[in-house]
Amino acid sequence: MKLRCLEFENKKRRHIAELYSACRADVSVSFPNVDENVYHVFHQYVVRSTARDKLQGYLKSKGVGTLVHYPQPVHMQPAYSKRLPILFPLLESERAAREVLSLPMYPELTDEQIRFVTSALEEWV
Repeated sequence: MKLRCLEFENKKRRHIAELYSACRADVSVSFPNVDENVYHVFHQYVVRSTARDKLQGYLKSKGVGTLVHYPQPVHMQPAYSKRLPILFPLLESERAAREVLSLPMYPELTDEQIRFVTSALEEWV
């Protein structure tokens, strides 16, 4: 049943991503950079901020739910720590884990709800 809606839902996610990407948020929030030759379906819409936890708290205070999908890089997870030979520091992976924040992303989001999220991001200082 859900598979019949896949194309429509992917288009809706792309629409949501376009509205998020057009956001004029403070420079402390970076948005995904998508190559024009790639058809991205945005299972998640992940922004980055060096003040991620403060941003998440601020968005929560405004009523915007967010998630940190990957709070710990793979090489630091207990299940992998002894299995992966780390030959050099993975500083970018560790930095990303501290900075990533997923905004609401699901096909049922309305344009009004998306504007609410982008307004909250634009107010973030």
